[in-house]
Amino acid sequence: MKRTKVFISLLLVLCLTVSFAGCSSNHDKGSLKDNLIDGWDNWIQSFSKHALTKEKDLQGEKTKGVDAYTGTYTATYDGFNGKEFIFGGTALERENGNHLQVTYKLTIEEGSAKLNWIAGSDEYSVANANSEDTKEYTISSGDNYIVLKGENFSGSLELTVKDAEN
Repeated sequence: MKRTKVFISLLLVLCLTVSFAGCSSNHDKGSLKDNLIDGWDNWIQSFSKHALTKEKDLQGEKTKGVDAYTGTYTATYDGFNGKEFIFGGTALERENGNHLQVTYKLTIEEGSAKLNWIAGSDEYSVANANSEDTKEYTISSGDNYIVLKGENFSGSLELTVKDAEN
């Protein structure tokens, strides 16, 4: 019985590997290794969009950019408690490059709010007080999200993420 489970597991892994290579493969371009990596990257990115807060659950209005990493977001908060994963994703390599420009205006009337950049297991503060600024970030392979955390937060956020010009 154990051998059967191991055999079925190995067969499933083999089938998934072949399907990644076959589904995303461009036989005129790249090696099998490159096609496998591209397939894996596409598969991971398709699941990472589920980590973002659904648009219907966001406090504000979001306009998508060229992908899940870019766009504009404007929100007014009234006693908000929680997190909003606004932009980002998980990729080995982003198709439009790895340099992003983040422009924001955070206004805190009551409570507290933190606008953070999550890169893998690291979290960096973008803003946690009334402020407005433009910053540039280089995303790395893996998780990269911009997140607002609020505790009894009343105020507003204006946020634009776009590809940085080199």
